[in-house]
Amino acid sequence: MFFQIIGGGGIVAGRIHLWIAYFVLAGIAGLAGVIAAIWMPPERAAAVAAAAAAITVLPVTRVSARIDTVARQRELMSAGLYAVSATGRLPRVRDLNDPITLGVHAAEPVVKNGVEDRVAPFIRRDREADVHAAVTRGGFVLIVGESTAGKTRLAYEVLLRLRPNHAIACPTPSGLSSLLPAVLEEKRCVVWLDDLERYLGAQGLTVTLLAQLLGDGSRDVLVLATMRAHEHHQFVSPPNELSPDERARRERTARDLLQSARTIRIDRHWSAAERERAAEHADDPRLARAVDDKRFGIAETLACGPTMLESWRNAWAPGGHPRAAAVLAAAVDCRRLGMHAPVSSAILADLHVRYLDDRGGDRLRPEQLDEALPWLCTPVHGATGSLLISSTDGYQAFDYLLDVPDLQPVPEGMPLNLASRLDPAHAHSVGLAVGRLGRWEEAYQVHGAVASERARLLGSDHPDTLASRYEVGFTLSRTGRPADALCEYAHVAQAREGVFGPDHPDTLAARQESAYALGQLGRHDEAHQTYTSVLAARERSMGPDHPDTLRCRHNLAFTLTRLGRFEDAYQMACEVAEERARVLGADHRDTLATRYEAAYALGKLERWGEALLIYHEVAEARAQALGADHPDTLAARFEVGIALGRLDRGAEALALYRALVEDRTRVHGPTHPETLRTRHGVGVNLGRLGLWEEALAESRNVYALRKRVLGPNHPDALVSCREVAVGLGWLGRWDEALIEYRHVADARERVLGPDHPDTLASRNDEGHCLEQLRRE
Repeated sequence: MFFQIIGGGGIVAGRIHLWIAYFVLAGIAGLAGVIAAIWMPPERAAAVAAAAAAITVLPVTRVSARIDTVARQRELMSAGLYAVSATGRLPRVRDLNDPITLGVHAAEPVVKNGVEDRVAPFIRRDREADVHAAVTRGGFVLIVGESTAGKTRLAYEVLLRLRPNHAIACPTPSGLSSLLPAVLEEKRCVVWLDDLERYLGAQGLTVTLLAQLLGDGSRDVLVLATMRAHEHHQFVSPPNELSPDERARRERTARDLLQSARTIRIDRHWSAAERERAAEHADDPRLARAVDDKRFGIAETLACGPTMLESWRNAWAPGGHPRAAAVLAAAVDCRRLGMHAPVSSAILADLHVRYLDDRGGDRLRPEQLDEALPWLCTPVHGATGSLLISSTDGYQAFDYLLDVPDLQPVPEGMPLNLASRLDPAHAHSVGLAVGRLGRWEEAYQVHGAVASERARLLGSDHPDTLASRYEVGFTLSRTGRPADALCEYAHVAQAREGVFGPDHPDTLAARQESAYALGQLGRHDEAHQTYTSVLAARERSMGPDHPDTLRCRHNLAFTLTRLGRFEDAYQMACEVAEERARVLGADHRDTLATRYEAAYALGKLERWGEALLIYHEVAEARAQALGADHPDTLAARFEVGIALGRLDRGAEALALYRALVEDRTRVHGPTHPETLRTRHGVGVNLGRLGLWEEALAESRNVYALRKRVLGPNHPDALVSCREVAVGLGWLGRWDEALIEYRHVADARERVLGPDHPDTLASRNDEGHCLEQLRRE
């Protein structure tokens, strides 16, 4: 192979040897001249010295050139460019004759003409012409698809055909920031970024760096990247579970960077035409088997993905490789928790014990750890790929396993355990990932620990420390502790104003979240004032059409609804929805979110027929844009049920909620807050239909689960407690109902204060119950 992976120590040792050779050769020439001067006449001595110099000049020149080459190799290594030619320069595309080194998944090896072949013949893909056109135009090209869809192989083959004489730079993620000098030296260069998600972050690929790499057009530079579809979606459509700070950062990355790429998507499951083209290579046994197996994509089968998954599942058998299976489960969950970098064997040794114990522990007769790791890193069933990929930095799970649909939930406590063993930057990513799972209490613990560590290392007002404290505030607001969240946001806003200034986006983000916390506390007038102030600052510094400005206007419409100004809220929501449709698109998730808010205001105006129509449209649009199982789609379906109930179509609402419970249980699990919220809707509609015994039983079950999952004083738990009281009242059991009503009122007064609207509503419920008991 033309290029080599050069270790830093080898370069240093080689350089020392070359300098020794250089001085020895130069010394020989000089010594010959001295000896001749002593023992010979001047004329002959000069001739001998000249001859010695002539004899040694070529070796000295060659050694000197080799010293320069090694120095160049060292510079490239320091830039993280691990593909280095023997001449110390970046290799040409044509010389990289092993696509596996660029990230292509190896296939099961076969022997052809006495040589082991690990790469199956390339099959033309339906989207190949699109990739061909994009690469021809140059610039930034991104190929998106699931793991083992064939993204990297397609990119490699097109690149080899169209850019064979270009230099190619393959930086490591840590070396991306120092990539620029090496690329600028080349007139024609390809920057290869396989798994682009590894290169995105504070120190990763930015719009500025991309522009510097591509230059002014006088050089022919192509940035060619691949990205898993799941990771791409996380940036282009950040989940609502992320904090506004993180959502804004990801949206900026998507808007400013990812949307500047020419993006081509390819599917894991191959089309009929692609399978026909693969069948033309039936002489290759690997392709013949892949074509015959209709369950999986061709590339998926060639990479032995299904075989590896089956091997993992079988490894749990007692006496098999259960410890290896547990180690792999831990490695998979590390990646699910945002760890794109390899993890050390020490971390896996600690984390895997929980997985092993959960499956039976010693009853499985597990092997020793020093047997488990080699087994995981050994190719599966003759394939070249392995379940666990080893590198000098640690271990990573085979990426195919991350896209398996029926993975078990990440064990409780595992995120904090992992984060405690990582540096703050990676631990911060773990906290964000836990939040995306909706596990806010664990996210709070992780972000709290990271904030404390960053304050110790960097100082309390360092931007990274404040970023972590912002996330702490976000998790507090999501765990029913708005007062504590408000304290965090107020501190972050004040500190950011001192560091960045009052109109900096990060300062405004913290102030905007302060307004949200004020709304949670029922202090809607103060929330309205804060939103209005932030909106004026955003319009002044960002302009009226900036997505963050529009988000603030959306929040202001939300607050107007809570202030009881339903007509104003509806009008503003309609205006924002129209603006978002113009700026972002009619089916953008933010546009649909504002239409959703307009429907909510219509409901408050008792215009439920109009609200139902909008909720239906939003649910259908979200299903098309985001998928039927996306949380936003499920939320819109929930509101359709609300509208049906308000229109006295309780039977339809009950049927919808029961179907929605099944979907949420399948997607999120039986105890997820949104699953429980939907079950609460089942109980409400059972009551609407007069089925109060069933309604009371469902309400009691949901209340018990919410207390256990969310805590007894969480707003949702108190809502369920109130629904229990409602059911008891309808059954004439007012003494029991009074106990529940008082519990809700007392808890809300403790958490929210005596003047909060929810507290006052609960005291009103209590009074009504006393009236029924004739205790006026």
